[in-house]
Amino acid sequence: MRKLSIGAALVAVAIAVPLSIGSSHREAPNIALDPTADNTDVYAFTAKDAPDALTVVANWIPGEVPANGPNFFRFDDRARYYIHIDNTGDGKQDVSYRFEFDSKVNPDSYLQAFPGVESIDDPKLYQRQTYDVIRETHKSNGKTKEKRIANNLPVAPSYAGPKTFPNYDNVAAGAVRNLASGGKVFAGQRDDPFFVDLGAVFDAANLRQATGNEGAGRDDLSGMATHAVVLQVPERKVTKNGRNVSGPDASNAVVGVWSTTERRRIEVTNANFDSNKGSKGKWVQVSRLGNPLVNEVVIPAGKKDKFNRTRPHKDAANYGQYVVEPELAKILNALFDIGAPETDRTDIVQALLQGLPGLNQQTNNPLPVDTLKLNLGVPPSETENRFGVIGGDNAGFPNGRRLGDDVVDIELQVVAGFLKGNMVPLGDGVDRNDKEFLPVFPYLPGPDSGFDSNPSDRFEPAHEPTPAGGGS
Repeated sequence: MRKLSIGAALVAVAIAVPLSIGSSHREAPNIALDPTADNTDVYAFTAKDAPDALTVVANWIPGEVPANGPNFFRFDDRARYYIHIDNTGDGKQDVSYRFEFDSKVNPDSYLQAFPGVESIDDPKLYQRQTYDVIRETHKSNGKTKEKRIANNLPVAPSYAGPKTFPNYDNVAAGAVRNLASGGKVFAGQRDDPFFVDLGAVFDAANLRQATGNEGAGRDDLSGMATHAVVLQVPERKVTKNGRNVSGPDASNAVVGVWSTTERRRIEVTNANFDSNKGSKGKWVQVSRLGNPLVNEVVIPAGKKDKFNRTRPHKDAANYGQYVVEPELAKILNALFDIGAPETDRTDIVQALLQGLPGLNQQTNNPLPVDTLKLNLGVPPSETENRFGVIGGDNAGFPNGRRLGDDVVDIELQVVAGFLKGNMVPLGDGVDRNDKEFLPVFPYLPGPDSGFDSNPSDRFEPAHEPTPAGGGS
């Protein structure tokens, strides 16, 4: 594995700057009113148990309280959910995976299920969803080729409680399916893997315990669930030459990943959950997400909805100006007087949108685009550092994004000026998820049950101060 130079490591930090310090998953006015279409997080990484595959976790529907029945959370049949891959660096999708859902209910029962559901196909499960997976390949001339690679796969149901699902993990495991074209897929409710002290972050960066690097933060997403699509496909299915990646220096090693949601331009709500009835007009993009937190804090309120409608290849022209003077740096200086640079942050634009030279830059003259760039040739780390590249771990953020990467602490330190030598040990006091991640697919832990639900009842234990750009 090639080592990243000290200089490149410093540049690596800058990619996080404009991402700010927390994701409530409600990043734009219109999408905040449409939670079933709201992209909440995207992760792209090389899994330890699948080193020759791209693994993507894409989440939708923010703030799911598991006890919210009897109409539990689900994907929307009238939306199309996407995972996109750009393998040429132009900010346009070359390969896309589309997920379309269909819901069925028992019209004669209010229950999600009769007590004692034992498996994903148990007839006692009264409310169920299935989905199809369509692989799209996009040509430079604008033409798209579609191939349906999976039909009627089951969605893991929301976890009502132990009386309904005596062994929920067994039921959810039935939603893990192999793809005939290679790889695996899962869709359904999971624990929300993002960890952040939202209360502190959105009270104008009111960090607890001084500058927040001593723990004692509150994980406000603890106990919350989300709806996830976890996709794992062989590298050759997403690289620009259709071949596996030979190493980190290979010309096909870096891919850009993001997710989107589409709806019909004209849509009428119907009670039959029929995606074809009551909808007319072409499909339009209503949400997107690549690097974490960009739309929430970097993009001003007047352009947040536009950001969700546009594609990455237009990012530099549309939004590059908002990165140069990050508002968060001014807030941190006002609160903590830490000397964060407030102007002329052109280095951030280069690092955020173009990738890091020698690590995850896609071309020699990269177009600035907001995609989560991953070098598939960098092997997974045996021992992960939650600070990713700035902690000396080249397999972590911003080289893709793993589930355990502490993007909040990374970004806080970068906004403070890590790239310019102002190394301030900031943090939100939440260092890890409230549940351990799984070592095998689908990697996300199961959700809390509705019966046991107690969201946000978790504080991070206090610990010794974490130095800037370090810690475990």
